Amino acid sequence: MRIKNLMAIGLLMISCGMADTGSVKIILEIRFENHRFAPQTLTVAADTPLEIRVVNLSRERIEFESFKLNREKVVEPGASVVVKLPALRAGTYDFFDDFHQDVPEGAIVAR
Repeated sequence: MRIKNLMAIGLLMISCGMADTGSVKIILEIRFENHRFAPQTLTVAADTPLEIRVVNLSRERIEFESFKLNREKVVEPGASVVVKLPALRAGTYDFFDDFHQDVPEGAIVAR
């Protein structure tokens, strides 16, 4: 019985993408609405890979961009994209909407 339980747990981990990593995938969310990103500052653990889901709740196309992270993703109105990031060193990584220069910049702070 115990072997069957361990096999079931192993299959569950594989289907959830947790096998061989030993940890749960970290997915955080940044929302764009009312012409700004929320949260504007996102604090994350340094030296840990993560994914950020950027959700565009506005009626206009945006571009999540960061030179420090070397990432740029267009997000259509009402859609979302996932930005995969490697383990970040401690520091501050700014991001902005390249399509709308008047939108306040945001920051990802790795500690």
